[in-house]
Amino acid sequence: MAAAAAIAPPLAQQQELFKEVVENIFNRWTALRLAVEHGMGGALGLNTAIEIINYVTCYCTENKRVDFIDLREVLEEIMDQEFQTICQDESIDEISHILIKYLNLVKSNKVDEMRAELARMGPCEIWIKSGNRIKVQKMDDSSGTEDDEEEEDDDDDMEVEAPPFTRTVAMSAPSTEGSTTNFVEEEVEPGWTQVCNRRRR
Repeated sequence: MAAAAAIAPPLAQQQELFKEVVENIFNRWTALRLAVEHGMGGALGLNTAIEIINYVTCYCTENKRVDFIDLREVLEEIMDQEFQTICQDESIDEISHILIKYLNLVKSNKVDEMRAELARMGPCEIWIKSGNRIKVQKMDDSSGTEDDEEEEDDDDDMEVEAPPFTRTVAMSAPSTEGSTTNFVEEEVEPGWTQVCNRRRR
C-alpha cells in the first residue's frame, strides 16, 4: 500500500518557513552583496534586496508549480533590472537549485528536515533581514528649535520602502564561495570614485 502523500501546511506557514530559508540563502549570496555594496541598486539598494526576499518568498509559495528554470529566470531579471548586474559565477543556478530543494521540503511539510539542512550549512553573517530597511536621514540643522528637533526625530523613523516587484520571473541559487561578477572603478574627480559593473552582452 502506497504511503499517503504529505499534507502541505497552510500558505501563511509555508511563507513563514520559506522566508527563513530565502533570508539565509540570500545572506550567503556574494554577488547580491557586492551589487548592494557597490551601489548598483542605488542608495536604497539594501531595501531592494529585502523586497527581493519578500517577492521570491511569495512567488515560490503562491504558485502551485515553480521549477528551477522559472526561478533562475526570475533571479536573472531581478539582478539585471534592479542592480544592473549579470552574474557570471553561476551563482544564480546554484541558488535556484537550493531554493527549489527547500521549497519542496516546505510544501511537503518536512520542517524538521528543512531545519536540519539549514543547520548543516553553518552560521553566516546577517546583512539583510526582512523589516530592517534603511530609514530617511535628515540633515542636522543646529539652528532649529526644540520643536523642530522633535519633528525631525519623528521623520527619522519614517521608512522608505522599495517598490514591490510585479513581474513574473524566475529565481536562482546563491553562491557561498564568492562572485566573479566584474566591477570596474572609474576615477570621476579627486576624492571620489564611481563604481560600476562590467556587463557582458
